[in-house]
Amino acid sequence: MTILQHYLEANRHVNEEHQSQELRIVEGAVPEALHGTLFRNGPGHLEHQGVGYQHLFDGDGMISAFAFEQGRVRYSNRFVRTKEFVAEEQAGRMLYRSFGTNLPGGFWRNFMKMNFKNAANTNVLYHGGELLALWEGGWPHRIDPATLETLERYDYGGVLRNDFSKIDELIMPELPFAAHPRLHPDTGVLHNFGTASGAQQRLLLYEVDAQGTARITHRQKMEALYFTHDYVLTAQGQHIFFLIPISFQIWQAFLGLKPPVDSLQRQPGQDIKILVIDGQGVQEYHTDYCFIFHFANGYKQEDGTLVVDAFTMPDFPLSFNLKQGFSGEEVDGAAGKLTRYYLEPGQPRARREQLSPYPSEFPAYHPALTGKPYRYVWGIGDDPANGRELVHGIVKFDLEQGKTEWRDYYPALTGEPVFVPRPGATQEDDGWLLLLTFHPEADQTSLHVLDARDLSTVAIAAMPHHIPLVFHGTWVPEVFSAPE
Repeated sequence: MTILQHYLEANRHVNEEHQSQELRIVEGAVPEALHGTLFRNGPGHLEHQGVGYQHLFDGDGMISAFAFEQGRVRYSNRFVRTKEFVAEEQAGRMLYRSFGTNLPGGFWRNFMKMNFKNAANTNVLYHGGELLALWEGGWPHRIDPATLETLERYDYGGVLRNDFSKIDELIMPELPFAAHPRLHPDTGVLHNFGTASGAQQRLLLYEVDAQGTARITHRQKMEALYFTHDYVLTAQGQHIFFLIPISFQIWQAFLGLKPPVDSLQRQPGQDIKILVIDGQGVQEYHTDYCFIFHFANGYKQEDGTLVVDAFTMPDFPLSFNLKQGFSGEEVDGAAGKLTRYYLEPGQPRARREQLSPYPSEFPAYHPALTGKPYRYVWGIGDDPANGRELVHGIVKFDLEQGKTEWRDYYPALTGEPVFVPRPGATQEDDGWLLLLTFHPEADQTSLHVLDARDLSTVAIAAMPHHIPLVFHGTWVPEVFSAPE
């Protein structure tokens, strides 16, 4: 079995749901100062009624919660009961098309089926007293943070209802709320975006104040529906988007000819268009083609130059294609290289430099430094000398010293680290990394607590079952308890 197939095994179908189960600590000890809840979201179902999804992005969302209190960890997990999830469970068959999977039955089974499944599987957000499961193609779902019960499809009081036109409403009735919001550390305002399809393709910017009241702050018309997953917010309010010339061929997807992911098409010869949007308007820059899933951080220098750190790949990766992976076909990995872009005033082309040769992804940094100069980035990664198809460790980038530290977990696979600052810490890297690992030989998923300063193990807890390593999570400095 290849390493990629081990990865797919790590993310296979989950059948169990747990409520406040205390985890067994098998190594070290959980610090008592680590007090709060780690929420994670990822695909728990990779098949439906025996029909396998064709893409990892399609799996039904499952929220996991790890409550840390007085040196103990309690674990809960629950699927997000979207209306599509509930309808399919009741029908006993697949009813909706997904991002990478058409309905079984061929063209006529998918013709003009424009109600795509909201998988609610990409990220989880706690803001304004609400816990939300995020999926960038539609509305969030509000979740009870104690029981993980799905409460409602959440449209921020109607702000996310598409009323641009009747055609727009028909094509995409729910305005998307992306899975990578950015919280301004000084104002407490949450910033996010969505790319909306319709008679006119649009990039929408949102603000949600500390009380949870949302509004649309900017509407940017686009010539295509770009595949835009993440962006950067600076402390001064610049929203920076890299519009990569890979876009959805809308009518192919909506007519049922292809699932949306298969309709993605690169525009050959085109640069990446970089948009900087703020209260003064829109500035445009350009840079050479690459593909970017995730940005680490970005900030504005005193001379006005905008600095953006991204994980760049040569092209859109195929490694999330489940059909290829399970059939044993060789596919490319999904790790990038940490690259810094400089957007200089008066210079239409961005300058760029690679900061590290280590293949890496899923960045984490100190949350108080969002949009500000910073020194450290953590992520999953691997030694470039290994030439592996997937990463098997944790990396720490010291951007000031230009150094990369790496901890090898091979043959285990590592999931996204979440950085938790130590209470009262004065050093940027003084805190913990929380992450999941999957050990293929033991078929065991574990929760790891690492010292973020040197990547050493602080504690390891055994999980009662395997759990998806992907996609994203968040730390909330509050412990939520389910009612007895």
